[in-house]
Amino acid sequence: MELKNKFLINSLIGIIAGMIVGIVMWNLFGAGDHEGRSFTLHIIMSAIHGLIPCGAMTVFEIESWGLTKSTVVHATITLATILLIELPMKWFTWNADFAIAMVIYVVIYMIIWLCNYLYWKHTVNEMNDQLEIILKQQRV
Repeated sequence: MELKNKFLINSLIGIIAGMIVGIVMWNLFGAGDHEGRSFTLHIIMSAIHGLIPCGAMTVFEIESWGLTKSTVVHATITLATILLIELPMKWFTWNADFAIAMVIYVVIYMIIWLCNYLYWKHTVNEMNDQLEIILKQQRV
């Protein structure tokens, strides 16, 4: 699949996920706690909040980039999204809650990254084992 198509699919998934999370958060915290912001604006910003990091996952598909470069670029884009959307929307303010949220973000990002790393490492090892079996069979 082309990189552009992967980006579009990832972005669409992000929009849908962002809107679902936005609706859930709106309902959890009640319409009265949103300081005059409309539901529509909240959902649009939630969709954008989902679109950008999910679309940015495509950087992991760029074969010429290493894991480190892809991770730094994706983490930077994701963090920038948080700063450019969540703070102006006042989903967080510059206080201890935001600092706690950033620590949680880093921990969750590291857990997701580690799970993906271990999954792909296992997959590559399995592929190498299968390749080794094929090569041994060809030698016989």
